[in-house]
Amino acid sequence: MVNKVNPGQVEKIDYTTLNIFEKNDNNLNIFGNWITDIDKISIEYKKKEPFNYVVIDNFLNYEYCNKIEALFPLNIEKYHKYYNPIEVKYANDDINNLPDDIKNLFYILSTKQITNIFSKITGIDDLEIDPYLHGAGLHLHPRLGRLNLHLDYEKHPILQNKERRCNLILYLNKNWDSKWNGSTEFWDEKVSKCIYKSDIIFNRAVFFQTNETSFHGVPEKILCPENEFRKTLAYYYISPLKSYKDKNKFGADQNGYRLKASFIKRPEDDDLEQMKKLYNIRPNRRITEQDMNEIWPEWTPDLF
Repeated sequence: MVNKVNPGQVEKIDYTTLNIFEKNDNNLNIFGNWITDIDKISIEYKKKEPFNYVVIDNFLNYEYCNKIEALFPLNIEKYHKYYNPIEVKYANDDINNLPDDIKNLFYILSTKQITNIFSKITGIDDLEIDPYLHGAGLHLHPRLGRLNLHLDYEKHPILQNKERRCNLILYLNKNWDSKWNGSTEFWDEKVSKCIYKSDIIFNRAVFFQTNETSFHGVPEKILCPENEFRKTLAYYYISPLKSYKDKNKFGADQNGYRLKASFIKRPEDDDLEQMKKLYNIRPNRRITEQDMNEIWPEWTPDLF
């Protein structure tokens, strides 16, 4: 099957570079001790609720994680900006122009060796990498940042015969105050209550499945000082498309698949008409400045 690529969409993983890492015998050296106890990690992953996940502390060896944290670029001019009541964050997936130690981590996570480890953890035999890193990369959340509850895209918008299966989020803040919020929340399938909060701890990774019930997000406004950011590295794995086609499922397009993240309000959130309009736009495309000017011109992050 030929994959149709949208104009301007390019693969972020360079396969010539990846082949170099495939031949490297030392890839496992950058990780913490968890890498030697995959069976235990797999058991933990499969027994968790409300959907499969595992929290891995000391994901990288401490020296390497220190390098990543020190090199994490904070020049927001190089980031794509999401700025609306649903999501206030900055994203950068231009990995080949990142510092080498950060770029190398994306390539190591893309090797067959590491992909097979996560395949064993999840039990997904045909797990594979997304060469486009669609939605992955480096993420920054500023003061008053947020990412409302959502389901991730289902059918890959570029690789039309693939789907998202797993998310890896690595926290890279050393001195994060829990009073600033910023935890990743996992909610039940009815979006009635939060089941688990993954707190921001330096070098902690949370690895979780994505499916029809994996509602997650960072819905509480981040209250860090103006000169601070919530810093994360995100990497996602995919597999051949197996999910069912249904126009009635949450966020599905006219062809019956979710191609973008689809957001939903919490029970305690105000039921505002402006938010309903934005929630209806987001499964189809990103929210633009023009959308905000038409729907909610007076909005600012501290307003809602």
